[in-house]
Amino acid sequence: MIINRLVTGIAEVAIVYLCLFWSSPASAIEPIDVSLIQLIANPAVYHGKLVTVRGFLHNKFEDSALYLSKEAGDYLIMRNAVWVNYSQKRLKYAGRVIDHVSLDGKFVVLQGTFDKIGHGHMGLFSGELDFVSSGMELKRCYNGKTEMPDARR
Repeated sequence: MIINRLVTGIAEVAIVYLCLFWSSPASAIEPIDVSLIQLIANPAVYHGKLVTVRGFLHNKFEDSALYLSKEAGDYLIMRNAVWVNYSQKRLKYAGRVIDHVSLDGKFVVLQGTFDKIGHGHMGLFSGELDFVSSGMELKRCYNGKTEMPDARR
């Protein structure tokens, strides 16, 4: 009898704890804002974590990758890039929905889960950005001489 009450009491406490833990706003995963250089240089630190990262995007056959620069993309310097796997064809960002193909050849910000084990097509990339569901084109702020109009809006 005493053992049944003890087990029941422990089970009730465990259920309450789980309900509080799973419903807590603190349990929501916040993405880590990270540079592509940090991802490539420290893959173990970001493995399995939700990250926000910026770079130059290719959405091409056998080249779905986020590169460090346009030049790295133009010359296919794949070690300076991470492979990109989308969770859906339409991406959401700041209340807008866009087709991920429309971001090809542009500087972008993407959000996904970093994977240090995967290396994309033929194992040529420095990791993978998986389950990408959020992204948008970055605005150019400077043209080399002057600040672009409306760049900071």
